Amino acid sequence: MGISVRVLKEAQEENVYRLARETAELIGSSAALNRSDVAANSDYVGEGYGMTEVVEMTARHESILLDPVYSGKGMAGLIDLVRQGFYRRDENIVFIHTGGAQALSGYRSLFGQRVV
Repeated sequence: MGISVRVLKEAQEENVYRLARETAELIGSSAALNRSDVAANSDYVGEGYGMTEVVEMTARHESILLDPVYSGKGMAGLIDLVRQGFYRRDENIVFIHTGGAQALSGYRSLFGQRVV
């Protein structure tokens, strides 16, 4: 399950599927990849979703720096899905952090003096 932060579900799933196929070809993988293997949740496209709360909470509790646009939205979606019970308590979840720490200085106004 991917959390789409920019485009709607169908477009995101097609993009990911295409990139996965191209990657498989590049590395010479013969593993079967079905279109149905790719799932995106686009409920978090747009503004908001408690970005400052999520960025601060993740930094404070996990020492992981997220930006409030891409990785922050992805984490906000993951946290929301966990809170909604989408994932079982005993389920393993992997969050792929795609960067963002470098962008934090551009969002000082969101965090006041708390972000350097």
